[in-house]
Amino acid sequence: MFVFGVLLLVFFIGGIVRTVRQARLFDVPLRSHQENEFTEAGRVVLSMEGPLLSRRFAGLDYTILTPYGAALEGRRSLFRSRTTGVTKARMELRYFVIPNAGRYTFQISGLGESKPDDEDHKMVFMKPHLGRIILKILGIIFSSALTIGSIVLFFLRLRSDGSI
Repeated sequence: MFVFGVLLLVFFIGGIVRTVRQARLFDVPLRSHQENEFTEAGRVVLSMEGPLLSRRFAGLDYTILTPYGAALEGRRSLFRSRTTGVTKARMELRYFVIPNAGRYTFQISGLGESKPDDEDHKMVFMKPHLGRIILKILGIIFSSALTIGSIVLFFLRLRSDGSI
C-alpha cells in the first residue's frame, strides 16, 4: 500500500503541474491598451503575474472590447486561485466569456506611467482549471492518508510481533 500511495502522490502532483501548464493560453505585457488574438470562443480567466509582494496591480480595472467596440462583462473570481513560486506569483482576477474567436482589445485602466520593472509584470489569459485542481488536491490528500496509514500500520504490526 505504501508504494501504491507514493505512486498516486506522484501522479496527482504531476497532474496539477500539467493542468496549470495546459491551461495557459498566452500572456501579455503590462500595457494600458493592446490587441490580442483569441483562437477559440469560451470562458477565459484573466490573471496577474509578477514578482512576489508587488503592488503594481493595485487599483487597476480590466476591460476586453469585442472587434465591434462592445465591452465584455467580466465576472470577478470568487475563489482566486494563487500560484506562488520562489520569485513570482500569479493570481486569478476575472472570468470573461469570449463569444467568438478573433481579435479583441484588452484595456487596463488606472495603470499610469510605465515603470522600470513593468517588464517583470504580465497579464495571463488561461482556460478555467480550478475544478480540476481541486479534484487533484483531494487526490493528494487521499493518497497522503493512504501512504501515512500504511507506514503506521506497518510499524504497529512490527510492534505487535514484539520486534521493537
